[in-house]
Amino acid sequence: MPRLSHFGVLFFGIALCLVGVLSLLYRPLRETPSTPALNDDAPPRELTVADLPSNPAAVKDLGEKLVRDFKCNYCHRTDITAKPEHPRANCQYCHQNSRPLIPDHLAPPLDHIAARRPGSWLRRYLRYPYPIRIHESSRMPDLGLSDFEVEVAARYLESLAQVSLQPLNLSGPAREAAPDAARMEQAEVLVKRFTCRLCHQVGEDKPDFLENPAVLNTNPLAIFAPDLGQTFNRVRPGWLAAAIKQPSHWMPWSGMPDNAAMTDAEAELLAWWVMNCVPTPKPTVSFSEQVKPIFFMRCTSCHYGPQPNPPMSANPEGGAGWLDTWTKKPRQLSFHGDTSVEVYENMMKGSLDDLGRRRAIVIPYAVNSPLLMHLNGGKHPLMPYGKNPLPDEEYRIIESWILSGARGPRLQSGIEVAPPIEFESK
Repeated sequence: MPRLSHFGVLFFGIALCLVGVLSLLYRPLRETPSTPALNDDAPPRELTVADLPSNPAAVKDLGEKLVRDFKCNYCHRTDITAKPEHPRANCQYCHQNSRPLIPDHLAPPLDHIAARRPGSWLRRYLRYPYPIRIHESSRMPDLGLSDFEVEVAARYLESLAQVSLQPLNLSGPAREAAPDAARMEQAEVLVKRFTCRLCHQVGEDKPDFLENPAVLNTNPLAIFAPDLGQTFNRVRPGWLAAAIKQPSHWMPWSGMPDNAAMTDAEAELLAWWVMNCVPTPKPTVSFSEQVKPIFFMRCTSCHYGPQPNPPMSANPEGGAGWLDTWTKKPRQLSFHGDTSVEVYENMMKGSLDDLGRRRAIVIPYAVNSPLLMHLNGGKHPLMPYGKNPLPDEEYRIIESWILSGARGPRLQSGIEVAPPIEFESK
């Protein structure tokens, strides 16, 4: 009997092993999660375009996770009147309800941002934040978002807008190459009547509160007013007129007063003025004679693509910047070319992001154009990589070229070159 019991235990153990093996063999494959983890402690798998959320539920889940992970709600809140359990949970409560007012670190609610900011601008700003409120010390910090996180954040903000965004791009006033002088005079009369310059800088014209600080005693939020001369490249045109007439609805955080006496026609004229109040800078820098030589001397040793007959010093597969030797991500950015047109065309193709999509490195008129941010140290890595920073004189040449429109050779395939501000797809 003891021997039979031993055989029974043995057979039972073998059966359990067989069941375990069969369960492993026939276990269904684990499904890929629809919302990949962001910023988890364990290194995630490499994300691709296919991982980007498309349905509203996935956008909401990933967007809310980003807000929690990066503590966006510390500054960006909508419920600023509700006293938080802890001050750190809602910084705006203290800043907007203290007496005297703390005139610093006020950020707009997240659900208003995408209604006025074009999608292309928004995505660039999340990667390359820069001071918009030029008379006040607070600014958006560089959160070091990945390209995947930038796209998720932008889609989340666009979903919060809860309006159709495309009509806001297609409607409203346009920026004109030669604004009508008589219409500009009519608009200036309204600007004076509604005291726009009391708070707002307009290009090189400083706001009135800088000369008369007493203005801040009655309107402390004037310090947050942005430069209207730069509005044309960061606002959806169709948003402007309604926001000018009723800012308490469209910009409730700004402190800008409503204009009950303003007619729709006056609001539309002021919106046109905002888009055209500062003339487009005339190009003062030659791409072929001044900019291209700097690229050749400082950039092409790394940033060049495959060449059929490369010189002895060149890699037939492309330079280190083309292959991205250090980060193992091929960026395919080239400043190389036999002619000025070829150099310009290659550079304006931009580079590949982490998701393999093309992204511009030169944005005409943009102070946070990616090329400028990497040359001035506003974004890591500082370029030229592993070398001394660009001499100030050379940086000023490239900066002037970009801020005056980044024009290339006069003719490109028979078409005059004047790049658009930025492509807007949403």
